[in-house]
Amino acid sequence: MDSWQYHDIGFESQTKKINGINIWKYPWIELDEPSFEVPHPQYPDQRHKITPYFIKTKCKTLTFAAGEVSNCVWCIYVAESIT
Repeated sequence: MDSWQYHDIGFESQTKKINGINIWKYPWIELDEPSFEVPHPQYPDQRHKITPYFIKTKCKTLTFAAGEVSNCVWCIYVAESIT
């Protein structure tokens, strides 16, 4: 998890942009990297599994990690290199 940084938390399909790209508009492709555990941003005693993904747009490939921390609530992490 050292290379990942917390980005945002929000409801599924709520506009979530990383570098100007709305991640809900593209299919998520799971990376060949292990999932990792992170604390819930608002309830740090809760731990959640986050999975690395990438999406491809016409111009970019974007890597991020996400996990559902509650019903339809997603926690998003980004690689430290893009923050």
